[in-house]
Amino acid sequence: MRSLILLVLGLAVGALAASSVLNALGRRDVYPRGLMNVMQHHAAALREAVRSGKCAGAPAHVAAMSSLSHDIDSAMYPDSSPEEAFLEYEHRLGDALTAATNAGTECKAVAPAVERITSACDSCHHQYR
Repeated sequence: MRSLILLVLGLAVGALAASSVLNALGRRDVYPRGLMNVMQHHAAALREAVRSGKCAGAPAHVAAMSSLSHDIDSAMYPDSSPEEAFLEYEHRLGDALTAATNAGTECKAVAPAVERITSACDSCHHQYR
């Protein structure tokens, strides 16, 4: 009986310890995932604006993405410097965001810039996901 109680107690303590470790490991990726989720929201809003033909709000989404893009390397590589390939993808995204900034609010001008943004994001995610 004593062995059974110790076994159950050991399992309970082990489960609590495992839960604590998994929770801590899950938190280390919160900032990069949150940053990518917000960037994805703005990219989706840009694509929807182009699809619907209402690009008046596009500059706000582009500005938000431009601001967030400056944090990508520190979010993904908090303890070291990014790889050359990663920096190239980040540079492509920066160029695409600059083109989108200069596009204005006409959907004919915004659409190619949104395609460049989508392409830059997709190529990086293809490499690093």
